[in-house]
Amino acid sequence: MPEPATTAAAESPGFAVARQEQRLRWRRWRRYWLRDPLLAALNVAIHHLCRRLPPDWGSAIGASLGALNGRHRFRRQREQAERNYRALYGSGATPGEAASGVTRLFAEVGRVMVEFSLLDRLWRDGRIAVVGAEHILAARAAGQPVIVMGLHLSNWEVIGPSLVGLGLRGFNFIYQPPSSRFDHRLAVAARERYGARMLRPGVAAARIARRHLVDERGVLLIFADDERQGQVSAPLFGRPVPPRANLLNIVRLAWASGAAVIPAYAERLGGARFRVNYLPPAELAPPGEDPGAALLDNVHRLDRIITPLTRARLDQWYMLLEQRA
Repeated sequence: MPEPATTAAAESPGFAVARQEQRLRWRRWRRYWLRDPLLAALNVAIHHLCRRLPPDWGSAIGASLGALNGRHRFRRQREQAERNYRALYGSGATPGEAASGVTRLFAEVGRVMVEFSLLDRLWRDGRIAVVGAEHILAARAAGQPVIVMGLHLSNWEVIGPSLVGLGLRGFNFIYQPPSSRFDHRLAVAARERYGARMLRPGVAAARIARRHLVDERGVLLIFADDERQGQVSAPLFGRPVPPRANLLNIVRLAWASGAAVIPAYAERLGGARFRVNYLPPAELAPPGEDPGAALLDNVHRLDRIITPLTRARLDQWYMLLEQRA
């Protein structure tokens, strides 16, 4: 039997904290050196295989893999997503409907991950239709910079190729890097193949984006529904505005540059065929005498645009899987 002093030390708060930190270090090491490389080998093989297949075949493989992941690999994430679905859908969503919606979402995300291998082919092959292109083209014809405010709906990645297809090559794209360094490399290579210029979030990206809009009168793609540490900042769904939300950055950049803010989202038409919708420019109030109040007012104006789009497509909204309780 252990000595009382030893037992007391083992049960002390400091010992428990140290053990927890040790477990976290081990998990990080295991993920970085074992899990990520093994999954990367599989992902690279699937990526290159599907790049050689007809697009609809590759997309269907992705749907099957996504559904399997949702059923067997990401059980906790699926359960949380089902709770999110019911909370955001409003009254009337049953547990069965939430489960079906999240199953469709996992299949959709699986398609998106595989379709990274196809991004540079989709426009060329006539697989991306565009509605509302006149809103962007009119602003560009007038010499006005443009902020394309995207949403993570369906395959959100096809917004970029549609911009290039409309003649807007050289747009800047603020993106959130995935946790795996290998997935990051695949995503960067796929986006560079179709012509995106990418900016990682941070102070430097904000400066480059501002210069791109103010000095170059360019086009910036930024997603309103960004995620940081398991919290999705938009749509608000009645919550206070988070301090680092992209909606705040969008308004500030629009004020600084006079850019038109054009909401955009993608829809899947079947297989690997899509429609990208560009909405009319959002109406923003000027800073006026109370910039703080005007900033919040404009954030809520943008939120009123994106909330119904998202709520109507929860089974296509990737961020439902990222939002934590």
